[in-house]
Amino acid sequence: MISDVAALFSWVVELLSIEFTIYGFTFSMWQVFLFDIVIAIVAWFLGKVFLDD
Repeated sequence: MISDVAALFSWVVELLSIEFTIYGFTFSMWQVFLFDIVIAIVAWFLGKVFLDD
């Protein structure tokens, strides 16, 4: 059971470590995931500041 969880975690880390290049810029899935989280937090904050009634 524990080895299955460790194998799953290892597989997820490998998946998120895949790098790809777009227009000469290299990104990993980790960077894209973290960028999405930051953008969501900033959008939520701006929505609360400007659109909260």
